[in-house]
Amino acid sequence: MRMRRDFVISHDSAAHEHGLEILLPSDPYVHITRPGSTNAWTKYGVKHHLARFSGEQVVMVDELRVLDLARTAVDIARELGEPFGEIACDAVLRRGVSRSELATACAVMTNWPHVGRTRRAIAFADAGAANLAETLGRILVAEALGVTAIDTQFPVPLASGRLAWLDMIVGAHGFEVDGHIKLRSPGEGGVAEHPAHEVVWAEKKRDRDLAAEGLGISHIIWKDFWPPHRASAIKRIREEHLEVVARFGELMPERLARQAREIRGRLA
Repeated sequence: MRMRRDFVISHDSAAHEHGLEILLPSDPYVHITRPGSTNAWTKYGVKHHLARFSGEQVVMVDELRVLDLARTAVDIARELGEPFGEIACDAVLRRGVSRSELATACAVMTNWPHVGRTRRAIAFADAGAANLAETLGRILVAEALGVTAIDTQFPVPLASGRLAWLDMIVGAHGFEVDGHIKLRSPGEGGVAEHPAHEVVWAEKKRDRDLAAEGLGISHIIWKDFWPPHRASAIKRIREEHLEVVARFGELMPERLARQAREIRGRLA
C-alpha cells in the first residue's frame, strides 16, 4: 500500500487474483513486478521483481493491475521450478490459454536465470489434468516410467455399458489419482453422488472391467507425491507396469485407441 512506483501483481500473487489452482511454496511471498533489467529482492515479505513485460500482458482484476494468465504461469515456472510451474501451466491451459501463448510469454526470457525449467514446464503442460493432483500424478508417472507420452482423460467403453474415463494412460497401463474428495458428498466438500461404500465398490468393478478390455490400472494417492513415500511409490509403479506389460503387452489395444478417437471426436 506504500508503493509509489508503478508495479503490477505477478507470480503466485497474480495466480491468486486470477483464481488459479496452484501449489503454494513453503515460504510464500507477495510478488510485484515493474519494468527493468531482470533482478529481484525481498523486503518485509514482498518480493520485488524487475523484468520486461508488455502492456498487453497487464489485465485488471478487482481493480488491481495483474499480469495475465500466460505470463503468470511462466513466471511461476521460472521462479519456483517443478512441480509448481507444471501445475501453473496445466491450470492456465484448462482456462483456455494455448501452449503457443505460453511459449510467447516465455520468449522474452531468453538468457534469464532458470528459463530452462520454464520451457520444460511448457512442453509438459496438458489441459487434460483436471486438477493439481493429476498434474502431480503425471509428473510421478513420467519419472517412474521415463516417459513423456502420457495420454490424459482417456475414455474406455466397458462391456457393462459404462464409459470409464482414466486420469492418464501409458500404453495398456492406466492410472487413477485418488483422494477423499471422490468419497465425500458435495455437502462435505467432495464430488461423490453416492455413499462412500458404493463408490468404492463401483471402482472395484470398474478395475475388473478394465482388465477385461486389456488394460491394467494403478492407483495413486496424495502421499505418493512426497518424500519419504515417493521412492516407494515409484518402485511400486514400475513393478505394476512390468506386470501390465507381461499380461497385456506394451501397446494399447488398437480397438481401444480407435474407440477413444471416435468418442473424443464426437465430444469436440
